[in-house]
Amino acid sequence: MTIRIKSIAVILVATALTVVAQGEKKSSLLTEVVAAKQTVALGDPIVVSVHVTNQTSKVAVASRSATAFDCFDVTGSDGERLRYIGFDGQVMNHRIDVLPFSTATIAESIDLTDKYLFQKPGRYSIRFSGKWTSLSNSAPVAIEITPGRLSEFDEVAASLLPVCPTGWHLAKDSRGEVAPFGRSSVPGFVLHLARDYMQGEVVLLWFTKEEAKVDPNQKPRGKVEYVGRVRGLYVYESVGENTPALWPTATKDIFQALQITKH
Repeated sequence: MTIRIKSIAVILVATALTVVAQGEKKSSLLTEVVAAKQTVALGDPIVVSVHVTNQTSKVAVASRSATAFDCFDVTGSDGERLRYIGFDGQVMNHRIDVLPFSTATIAESIDLTDKYLFQKPGRYSIRFSGKWTSLSNSAPVAIEITPGRLSEFDEVAASLLPVCPTGWHLAKDSRGEVAPFGRSSVPGFVLHLARDYMQGEVVLLWFTKEEAKVDPNQKPRGKVEYVGRVRGLYVYESVGENTPALWPTATKDIFQALQITKH
């Protein structure tokens, strides 16, 4: 159901110190975030790769899952930190050995717009944060965002942020070929608003460029309703079983935020 589109656009360089090693408690790893340019237009991908260099004579251990979630601190010129709108599922811990005096890639071509919502031009400070990992914080790096236009995905996400309740998380789920539960795969994207996805405290939303027709060969994972059109896109919604008790006006709030039309 999911295709994540990876584009190469930006290169940043920052450093951090990690304290994980094989055969001993601590060892130095230099973390480097590398990309192609420091100025991009609003709406374009902001893609980075993360490398670690072992500067010691002993084998060190790093994890490829270190960049899976909210692993950067991104702040605008006003000092406000951008909200994380990225992946919030589960990942396998993929540990790799970093040989003495060598460099390894732990993440390649991460598009920061998949994790954070850049809504306006300006100068942004981006720092790798080791709060969920054994890595230390890096030095901040400045990125200049010039005037442009948000993608359809980001326009929808920006419209929904104001109605996302406290304690709930808005996440850009997937894009490419997507399939609402029990329906055919069509071009589009998916996002969800969740308090606890695994406990049915979630609203899933599919936005498709074509009608996603019911597929009799698929067994739906949940109830899905076609709710209307927005910006020329077809909109499908699935409300988790425990959502109404916690957010009884969810569908109404989403309709109003997106200005969905019924047709």
